Amino acid sequence: MRFREFVEKNDFVDFIIESFENAPIDLVETQDVQQLTQYQKPWSAKKSEILQMWRQVKPNLPVIMTPMHKNYEGKTRSYGEDGIRITGSWQFIAAIIGRLKELLFYENPNSKLRLIFKAIDSSKNARPDRQSYVFYINAQDRGKKR
Repeated sequence: MRFREFVEKNDFVDFIIESFENAPIDLVETQDVQQLTQYQKPWSAKKSEILQMWRQVKPNLPVIMTPMHKNYEGKTRSYGEDGIRITGSWQFIAAIIGRLKELLFYENPNSKLRLIFKAIDSSKNARPDRQSYVFYINAQDRGKKR
């Protein structure tokens, strides 16, 4: 399924589900609503689609990273937020972040970079023949100055 078809299909599915959820209860069997609102697997691109998209993306697009939002408890979580995770050898990680220098502009008076760079515990299924690392980068709002 192409991305456009996915979006069109899901907009239609959302419309149908919303229509049934807002319908008077006597018009819709409870079992029908439960079937319509059951978990739907998140969209996932096929390798061929990813390669096609990757080849078509302009190499000079600006990297725009939206700072992470705080949840209702005031905590910041990175899952689903703009960010990058790179794993592997130190040399590989260094080569990749060397190409991402424009992200350094997010370290400024209004935002800060959340950076994590650490060794991976070899007992966690990492390669036993070398030391592996993980590097994370996200942006956060600095918040109000005191």
